Amino acid sequence: MPRVKVIVNFSGGKDSTVAILKVLERYPKREVILCYQDTGAEFLETLPHVQMIADLFELPLVTLGRYEDFWEMARRLNHFPTPQMRNCTLYLKVRELSKWIRANREKLAKEVVIVSGIRGEESLHRSKLPEWGINPTTLKDGSFIARTWNPCLHLKEKEVYDIIEAEGLLLHPCYEFSRRCNCWCCIFQPNHMVREYAEMHPDLYEKACLVEDAIKHKWKNGFGFNDLMA
Repeated sequence: MPRVKVIVNFSGGKDSTVAILKVLERYPKREVILCYQDTGAEFLETLPHVQMIADLFELPLVTLGRYEDFWEMARRLNHFPTPQMRNCTLYLKVRELSKWIRANREKLAKEVVIVSGIRGEESLHRSKLPEWGINPTTLKDGSFIARTWNPCLHLKEKEVYDIIEAEGLLLHPCYEFSRRCNCWCCIFQPNHMVREYAEMHPDLYEKACLVEDAIKHKWKNGFGFNDLMA
């Protein structure tokens, strides 16, 4: 069993791409795993891009998906995520990764490092996070230790872009019209960006509108998917 395993939360976005580079500066490639959590509401281009980057770095890729996706979760809860209740992140990403780590402790290592590409510049909450911490999957008896590492915490957005350009890496196609690489319908995405993607993929937009109609809850701040094209 290896001494340590490093699990990089890889969304396909610019920040988590730089996180991979930071990890490879510190750890040998044989200790690194990329982990992508598929919410079921991702850009259609995300999984191919994630796989391309994994192949480029010659790193193993684990893809996780919950038994219910973003849309099924919204139907069950009868509402979409809000800034105060980000169930999408909690259920579809954080808990799925924790569940996978717990199920694979013996196959991983006595110690794992869980890496995220979050940056302090993105929000006040993130600016107060430590670069290193302890993950709840750590066992109290010390037989399994899970640390968290945020290697991009103090980087500015321009620095991230500069690093990717210097390495000659391709950006996710979503950056052609968006500053964020998450779900195409994320509540933090600007309306015009979501509308542009919905126009490109009317089947995705129709599904979003049907779910919204079914649960009687608008997408964000009283503004619905059905209002996007008005």
